[in-house]
Amino acid sequence: MTRRVALITGASSGIGAEFARQLAGQSYDLVLCARRTEKLVELGAQLEASRGVRCESLTADLSEETGIASVESRLRSGGIDLLVNNAGFGIGVGFAEADLVGQQAMISVHVLAPMRLMHAALPSMVERGSGGVINVSSLAAFVSLPGNAGYSATKAYLMRLSRAVHYEVRGRGVTVQALCPGFTVTEFHDSQARAKQAPRAPRFLMGPASAVVRDSLRAFEAGGPLCVPGWINKLAYWTAKLGVADAVIPHIVH
Repeated sequence: MTRRVALITGASSGIGAEFARQLAGQSYDLVLCARRTEKLVELGAQLEASRGVRCESLTADLSEETGIASVESRLRSGGIDLLVNNAGFGIGVGFAEADLVGQQAMISVHVLAPMRLMHAALPSMVERGSGGVINVSSLAAFVSLPGNAGYSATKAYLMRLSRAVHYEVRGRGVTVQALCPGFTVTEFHDSQARAKQAPRAPRFLMGPASAVVRDSLRAFEAGGPLCVPGWINKLAYWTAKLGVADAVIPHIVH
């Protein structure tokens, strides 16, 4: 029997690495993509030894054209059943003070890369009538976030694009999911706290990456276009939907 194959960006740590572990547990072979080659090789070796899956490492910086193009090429070569667009980062500095190069890199990683990679992956999935894409957005997609304006804006784009494309392809056996986690125990939020020289979010607000991925994969199997994992995040989501978050957050976040 032909094994399914998943390609995961930002796979070297955090949510991306957890996707790799859980998908390997479901007998997916993996294409692991990130900037840090040594981390990819280490994770791939661990999963091959413990899960008996095949792992391919693809080093790519999705803030650069060459990095995006290399992953596009791998997707167009075929054989990918699931694309997980997980790569991302935050800046945590006011927009006027932030380095423009960093802002442009964020647009590349959060907007251009997942859009292009999804566009490269979907035709073969639609043709065979199976497969899908999980785009890791954020709860920040539903609010305006002072101090990280570009982050919330780019994640909103990714969330909206994912949901619209889902409805275009759902009748052809393909699912596109926007995954919108809140604070998660990963290197990402640790680095954000260090960048701001501020404490991390309270522990009770931070969910484990394992729970985020578990909820995402369950929702993906059910064919839903949006996954907000965890009850605290669902509460925050509905607060945002009602407009409360945008009325309050600008006054308490600087």
